[in-house]
Amino acid sequence: MTTKLKPSLIEKYDISHKMLNELAHLESRHILFSIIKEPKSILEISKEMKIPLSSAYKQIQSLKDCSLITEKKDFTESGHITTFYQSLIKDVKISITKFEPSISFTKNEITRK
Repeated sequence: MTTKLKPSLIEKYDISHKMLNELAHLESRHILFSIIKEPKSILEISKEMKIPLSSAYKQIQSLKDCSLITEKKDFTESGHITTFYQSLIKDVKISITKFEPSISFTKNEITRK
């Protein structure tokens, strides 16, 4: 027996739906693709994207929740510990057939360990 989820439950439990929402969000896409080649701190992302720090934190958290980025703590030149974020994906292909989304990713091979 197959049970269909209501739209509100799909939004809550379907990771594909969450990823689609995140990729549809302009700031999230810009952030995601700005951290492909090299990891950046939240401050660097905020300045580069010209968005408030609070918005950058919110979008980074959403991207982390969808497992689209990784984070690593490291020392800065000033000796402080800072968190750096890097995209886990290099490319995204989305197709929708009969209301069912299909998302395929190309792994980012540059990610720093």
